Amino acid sequence: MSEDLIGAIQQILILGKGDPGRLEYLLDLLQKGRPLPESDQKYLQLMIPLYLGPKDSDSYQKNAELALERLHDEVKELREKIQKIERKGFEKYVGRKTVLFFVTVFVGWNTLQSYIAPFLTGVIPGGNISYVFPLNLAANYANYGSVVWFGFLVLLMSWPFIGAIHLAKFIISRKISN
Repeated sequence: MSEDLIGAIQQILILGKGDPGRLEYLLDLLQKGRPLPESDQKYLQLMIPLYLGPKDSDSYQKNAELALERLHDEVKELREKIQKIERKGFEKYVGRKTVLFFVTVFVGWNTLQSYIAPFLTGVIPGGNISYVFPLNLAANYANYGSVVWFGFLVLLMSWPFIGAIHLAKFIISRKISN
């Protein structure tokens, strides 16, 4: 009898009928083998025939099919939401941040030339070392050597602001979704 009752409560929960908190509590009690209080037994005596109908196999099958349809609809809706999130948010922000990251690394590589070059002297011939740092080569050619340092500092200072903006957007999205 308790297995039938557990199945009936699960079907009512799947259908989204009744008080979900109370039904889950009753389901937990039954699964642990504990007896139900009399008020809860009366509640179930009202809920089961109301939402699951009579105990014949046709109505049971009909309710099972209805529950399965509802679950399929929910899965379809969740898939659509995931696709929308992937299309909208993920691709847009990851691409921009990735480009900014690689620009920062490239400018940083050129900015820190005086510290990196001594390690590369054994690997790269002395006359070609300037070609490993193309941004410095171009800046020195145009007499704008300090611009590389300034650009690197601007890029480094922009990362905390970008992080703060994305953190704020994330927090706001969590508050809206709840």
